[in-house]
Amino acid sequence: MAVGGLLRGLVSPARGAAAWLPCHEPFASWHPWLPLLPRLRPPASDGFKLLFVLLLFSAALAEVRYIASSSMAPTLRPGDRAVAEKVTYLFRRPCIGDIVFFKVPSAAQNYGVNKDVVFIKRVLATPGDFIEVRQGQLIVNGIALKEHYTATHALYTTEAMRF
Repeated sequence: MAVGGLLRGLVSPARGAAAWLPCHEPFASWHPWLPLLPRLRPPASDGFKLLFVLLLFSAALAEVRYIASSSMAPTLRPGDRAVAEKVTYLFRRPCIGDIVFFKVPSAAQNYGVNKDVVFIKRVLATPGDFIEVRQGQLIVNGIALKEHYTATHALYTTEAMRF
C-alpha cells in the first residue's frame, strides 16, 4: 500500500512523504555531517545495547551459582552450575521439595562462616511442621518421607522438633 492510500490527507501530494519524515532534508541542512551519522555508528552497536540491557534485566531476575560442595548430591554435584531465579518467591512461599538459595544466617556467621557464602538446600518442611530423624529416616509430622533425592541415608537419630 503506497503512502497515498495509507496516509491520504496527511501528506500533501505536492511535497510527498519526504516532507514529514523525521531526520530528513530540513535537519540535514543544519549540519553537513548529520546525514553521515548512521554510517558512523559502529556495526552491531544496537546488538550490543540490546545484549547489555538483557544482561542487566536477567541479573535482576536470575543468578548463576557454582556448586562447591556435595551436600546436595546426587541432585547437584560439585562443579555444577545452577540458575537461581529471583521472582517466584516474591509471589509465593517456598514449597516442600523446592531447592532454594539463601545467604548465610547470622547464627552461622557467629561460628566463622563467611557472610558472602550462599547456601543451596532443599525445603523439607514448612513453618509449624514437626520434624525428626529416626535411624536416618526423615519424618515430618509423623509421616516418614521417601527421600529419593539423597545419595545415602544417615544413620543418626534426632528428637522431634517444631520447625
